[in-house]
Amino acid sequence: MRSRYLPMVLIFLLAAFILLPQARGAEPDLATISVDAEGKVLAKPDMATLQLEVETQAPQAEAAAQENARRSDALLKAIKKVLQPDETIQSLSYRLNPLRNYRSKEKPEAITGYQAVHRFKVEVKDPLRLALVLDTALANGASRVNGPFWGHSRLAELQRQAAVQALSLNRQMADALAQAGGVKIKGLYKASTHIASVSPRGGGVEYLAAKRAVPTPIEVGEEEIRVRVTAVFAIGP
Repeated sequence: MRSRYLPMVLIFLLAAFILLPQARGAEPDLATISVDAEGKVLAKPDMATLQLEVETQAPQAEAAAQENARRSDALLKAIKKVLQPDETIQSLSYRLNPLRNYRSKEKPEAITGYQAVHRFKVEVKDPLRLALVLDTALANGASRVNGPFWGHSRLAELQRQAAVQALSLNRQMADALAQAGGVKIKGLYKASTHIASVSPRGGGVEYLAAKRAVPTPIEVGEEEIRVRVTAVFAIGP
């Protein structure tokens, strides 16, 4: 009985031995060159975001909240009149905080009033209309404006262009290294991408509410969309 199954066991073990490296996903032992490069594409932003705040203060919490509601409603109505159908305004947050007077370590703190703050986000599709939106906000109850934060509706396409440019630079670098080393590029083995950045970015500039006879100037410049690509090329004689 033992001799009857011995050939089958030997065949099974031989097949397992042959297929084991493939089952383990073993990679071929290739000679390679690894290079790294960054591609850059320049583009003007075609959209922008503003963050607006309506801030009110009053001795009582209800009074601060009511005044904030009145000014926020006026802001919403005014902004919606100047926005295009594909542009939006939405609430980001609302808070009502007590205002405290910290006297000293010996005396307890005293509540001197209340502060209500309603934050909004406005998305503008045409950066050339940004000044109109900003000035409308300040003339209709906005206490603070933060922005603009620039954006690109074609960001994915721009990143692809930058990645292709980076890979082309990688190939040029790999060709130069291979020639210097007396070998040839056989083909691309693998590659990985990393979205480096979009710079310079707008934002961080705050405009406090004030009456201005001259519209706020807004300058839209170009931004760099950068993608870094690491490529590994197979080489041979």
